[in-house]
Amino acid sequence: MTARATSLAALLTFAGLAATATACGSAEPPSLLASGKVLVGVKSDQPGTGYTLDGYNPSGFDITLARHVLASLHVEPDFGAVPSEDRMTVLTEKKKDLIVATFSITPDRMAKLDFAGPYANTFQGVLVRKADHRIAKPSDVIGKRVCTWPGTTSYNSFNGPEGQGIRVYQSQTAQGCIADLRRNDADAVSTDQMILYGFAKKYPDLKVVPNITYGPVNQYGIAMAKGHRADCLKIRDALKEYVTSSDWSQDFANSLPAIPATDPDWEGNYKPRPTNIDALSCRDKPSF
Repeated sequence: MTARATSLAALLTFAGLAATATACGSAEPPSLLASGKVLVGVKSDQPGTGYTLDGYNPSGFDITLARHVLASLHVEPDFGAVPSEDRMTVLTEKKKDLIVATFSITPDRMAKLDFAGPYANTFQGVLVRKADHRIAKPSDVIGKRVCTWPGTTSYNSFNGPEGQGIRVYQSQTAQGCIADLRRNDADAVSTDQMILYGFAKKYPDLKVVPNITYGPVNQYGIAMAKGHRADCLKIRDALKEYVTSSDWSQDFANSLPAIPATDPDWEGNYKPRPTNIDALSCRDKPSF
């Protein structure tokens, strides 16, 4: 082989290696769904949405939805409890594959995570003691002591004009807020109405005030770390099929019976539209 031929062969070899390296560098990580099992972070202290009794048998709408969507993809969920404030961290640190834990889709979160959703819509509201008739309209909350917990959008919603005069504080957990309310240390608990109705069903001495809401509608999504867009699109398509079927309504009503019992337009208020799923799923920002 001449010196010129040797140089050409070396150049072609180098180019081939560079192309291979570039292709490998741009490829997505291995599929989250490939093994047939995924680690799913859920809430364990929210009756009706995500609740675990004695560490076993998780229940609630989030659990039912996750099982249904993943079963259609031939994937088995392995559920584990995740506090609200850790939902993003466990994904970015690869401790969980998915989060299905009443996790609201926001532009800020979309820039850091991928979402398939929404799978449910809900406004923020208030929960009070059933025997306490002082709070019936938004102005009645002014001056009252209202509990929320870390890692949610609820606390921040009171930073604007709607929160003026409201004495908001945070307990470490949802159950801490509920305990404060039941022993009269709080006048109300505020988070998403969907979550509050679950608590009201478990604790008959509490009630949701239906006509008090705060902020824009919260839209829950199935979250995953960036870099798994193909998986996200598969989950999105499975979710759309579920939401447009009768299974969604039946599962929602079974998990959160207090909502259909009190809201005649509950499907219109809580069930997402497929166009919204397309606009918010597997994107870095909303496409509205």
